[in-house]
Amino acid sequence: MTLNKQEFKTLVMLYAANIDGNIQSEEVKVMLQKTDFDTVEKVEKMFAKMSDMEVLACIRENKAMFAATEADRLDLIHDLCAIIEADEKVSVMEEQMVRVMRRVLE
Repeated sequence: MTLNKQEFKTLVMLYAANIDGNIQSEEVKVMLQKTDFDTVEKVEKMFAKMSDMEVLACIRENKAMFAATEADRLDLIHDLCAIIEADEKVSVMEEQMVRVMRRVLE
């Protein structure tokens, strides 16, 4: 599934927000600061129909276009960290997800 840059970024942020099985309103607010409502809504509908494996496959499929440089990857990791810190609690699972996403994006 081919995405545009904003959709890719939103998919990665949704994956991070959902890592604990619950997308918090604070996390959605952070997403809306980084992209527009229509993109969040569109990607959220798509995300809801995908398994974790499908999400990761989509990220891998699109990373060459949107996470090709170290600067692009750092920008995405920064956005991930903003999402997981939105509720002012960072769990071990969320820390592990950031480490895994660093490897996936390489």
